[in-house]
Amino acid sequence: MKMIVDAPRNNDLQADVVLPEDQARAEIYALLGNLFYQSPSAELLETIATSQTMCNDDIDSGFCRAWRALQQAATNADVEAVKDEFDTAFIGTGRQPVMLYGSFYLAGFLNEKPLAQLRDELTKMGLARSGDSHETEDHISALCDVMRFLVAGDQDTPPAALDAQRDFFLRNIKSWDSRLCDAVIGANQTYFYKHVAQFAREFFAIENESFAFA
Repeated sequence: MKMIVDAPRNNDLQADVVLPEDQARAEIYALLGNLFYQSPSAELLETIATSQTMCNDDIDSGFCRAWRALQQAATNADVEAVKDEFDTAFIGTGRQPVMLYGSFYLAGFLNEKPLAQLRDELTKMGLARSGDSHETEDHISALCDVMRFLVAGDQDTPPAALDAQRDFFLRNIKSWDSRLCDAVIGANQTYFYKHVAQFAREFFAIENESFAFA
């Protein structure tokens, strides 16, 4: 899934080598972007459940506890049940029980000033909404996709400077992620996604702390 990474290409530009820790960050952003964009496939659930690339057994942090809980939830998950959960919690009929859009948390309504400001910011960055996306740019999955792009770049575009990553994260994710995670965790319609939200909360907290000391 690529929500927002239609970027201008510069074929003369050699992308920087991405450090292993930054590649890991980008992969987590990609995972969260996928999980919040659509219900996970059986293959993705299996990948989460069996992954051994994150959190050694001797690491007992909030992030690792959240990751192991998500792995256990993925192990026990039924694909159709998780799809029903996603549709009920995040799509619904009429107004969805849990909103995944920044404008809702920052302004109280959808498609408000924060979305317009974000679109201006993305335009200045040379990024645009992918034509096949059915969500607006302030959807949490889109913002995770932008962060993935800023952290790791792609074959034509080097990673963004750390200051640019920090500024985008603080302005467009950290300003409302706690309220989003609270809403997902507190919803009656969620079970698997409570673990996704707790994992997201812990990851965003690490990102915030790392940016503060960078």
